[in-house]
Amino acid sequence: MKSTLFLILIGTLIGAVVTLFMMKQRAHWLAALEFELTPPPVPFSVLQDIQTAEQTSYAKRSRIRRAAEEAQDVLVFASPGLAYRLNFSVGRYRMKAQTIEDLLPWAIDQKYLDLKNIREEDFTHAIAYFSEQPVLNDWQASVYLEWLRQDHPELAAMNWSQIAADPMLVAKLYSGYMGAGGDWKTWRMNLTPGVVALKRLGLY
Repeated sequence: MKSTLFLILIGTLIGAVVTLFMMKQRAHWLAALEFELTPPPVPFSVLQDIQTAEQTSYAKRSRIRRAAEEAQDVLVFASPGLAYRLNFSVGRYRMKAQTIEDLLPWAIDQKYLDLKNIREEDFTHAIAYFSEQPVLNDWQASVYLEWLRQDHPELAAMNWSQIAADPMLVAKLYSGYMGAGGDWKTWRMNLTPGVVALKRLGLY
């Protein structure tokens, strides 16, 4: 009995030491990332609508699905690199790391991101971890929404004040945020939101 307890104690201590070492390494890695973020002018009300819609959808899922989503968020802290490679939907906006990765060249060109003496690849590997940081997650969602606005012919001709004042336009953007059902050509052709977006935003 004593030997078993001793082994458990040793195992616990070893685990604690390994965890502390990993946290130290991650802290040094994050401290080495120098960058400047400039968020697009997406109104807070629009971000809040998108965030609420995602949270409402999340709350309605089965316990197993919610547990899986929570496990993904935990994994981000344990291994940001693995969470990135598995392309989990994480953070308050349930965003996938690879969605943001695809937008990085555009964000840099638009001056929304300025990498200070670091490679884009190094920043990319931290994206999933950044999704768990409220301010950085807001920036990610803002960049994606601004890209969607500029990618839609009619929305691109509008400013954010116009969009924020019309729930149907916000819902249209949210349809794109969710992937446009894979039919981006149709999404760009009109201003009609998808049924799922309308339901999540309480408009249907």
